[in-house]
Amino acid sequence: MHNVKISSKHQITIGKQAFAEAGFRAGDVVSVRAVGPGRVEVVSARAFLAEFSGCLASGGGLRRAVEEARAEWG
Repeated sequence: MHNVKISSKHQITIGKQAFAEAGFRAGDVVSVRAVGPGRVEVVSARAFLAEFSGCLASGGGLRRAVEEARAEWG
């Protein structure tokens, strides 16, 4: 663990090793949330989607509904 300072603009820099170990990539979209006093969690959108991908079992109904809606807009 490395210590960093929080800037006056509320910014921090994630060290190279921690960045790589977390699997982040430059340009990633991330969510940040407080998980307790003095603690935050940073989760990449890619990891969040991977965690919940396939959780809804609709038998393809959701995909068909989206495709039908897109066809109506077209």
